[in-house]
Amino acid sequence: MRLTNQMKDVRKAVGNCIRCTMCTYSEWPANYTICPMYSHEKCFTYCAGGFMYIAKSLIDANLSLDASVSDFLYTCPLCLACDDSCDVIPCSEPYFRHSDIIRLMRHEALKHDAVPVRVIDYIENQLNRRENYRVHHILEKLGLPEKAYDEKGKKVLFLEWPFLNEQEGICLSVANLITKIGEPISFSSAGSANLADLFDLGFWEKLEEQISRDVHIESLVGREVVFLNPHTQEFFTKRFPKMSYGEEKINGKHFSEILFEALKSGHLKSKTGLRPVRVSYHDPCYLGRGLKIYEAPREVLSMLEGVELIEMRRNRGNSFCCGARGGDFYFREFTKITALERMNEFREAESDFLMNLLTERFLHF
Repeated sequence: MRLTNQMKDVRKAVGNCIRCTMCTYSEWPANYTICPMYSHEKCFTYCAGGFMYIAKSLIDANLSLDASVSDFLYTCPLCLACDDSCDVIPCSEPYFRHSDIIRLMRHEALKHDAVPVRVIDYIENQLNRRENYRVHHILEKLGLPEKAYDEKGKKVLFLEWPFLNEQEGICLSVANLITKIGEPISFSSAGSANLADLFDLGFWEKLEEQISRDVHIESLVGREVVFLNPHTQEFFTKRFPKMSYGEEKINGKHFSEILFEALKSGHLKSKTGLRPVRVSYHDPCYLGRGLKIYEAPREVLSMLEGVELIEMRRNRGNSFCCGARGGDFYFREFTKITALERMNEFREAESDFLMNLLTERFLHF
């Protein structure tokens, strides 16, 4: 993989930080706080700029990568808010954004045996799973009829067994909708582990092993790959081509886009006679900021009879992270506090339901 694993390669990039804290706020004039860490503790250290100064201190050997620093590195939920708001850091080679540099420091922590035990246990539990990925087991798991499957279909549903096991309700709903849409679909899998997790948490050697063993890229190139997990979609469509020697391009679509197309074409229809409801939609970080898919989920909701979409104060590119990927290592109950901040916005909107449409799975490490 062509992926730098040398801290020295980002020395000039991290030195670009001018401590402006623009990485913590949304676009003007709203100017909302969108960095969960900075929202928790209004201090420069607790934002992406602070991480850049930590990186520079590590490169200059003014700081040791010990357990306390590693704990801090794994608190960041990688919500991409800083990536979206700063163009100063990526203007120097290797043109990394903040989240890339945080991943690099996590990889460095792994090389120094400083990764928190809970993170290691989480990854090892995934890698040690022995699931059966053959097609008839996938059909059986989802309860799909044989007519819903076509090995040579134009669309490929990319499945992850951790997602299937932990978000079974979502997967069963997807299977039901695929059957109703009526277009046969093929399947692909990434083995036992979530590849985006391996990438984000710094386990890059394990990531390369997993891809080499379990991912058949040739079966995805040239087809429309449908993803349930936007985090995985972002990895395959934006990160993977930069890491692969072959520069393979994956044409990905999120399932919310498939739903919108099916409703628009009439292959799916909304039920009638439903009572009116007010719904607020939460933009998942990797579906929104990562993939720039903001409208498809909203279009789906607007096409359902009786649904009135009520936007929360922070939405689309200005959305606030749900906190699910914060590791709670440095801040006590950081994930819970971040989630409650988002829930308070939902209460302000006075909606009946909060919708997080087929979003990324929660991490429990």
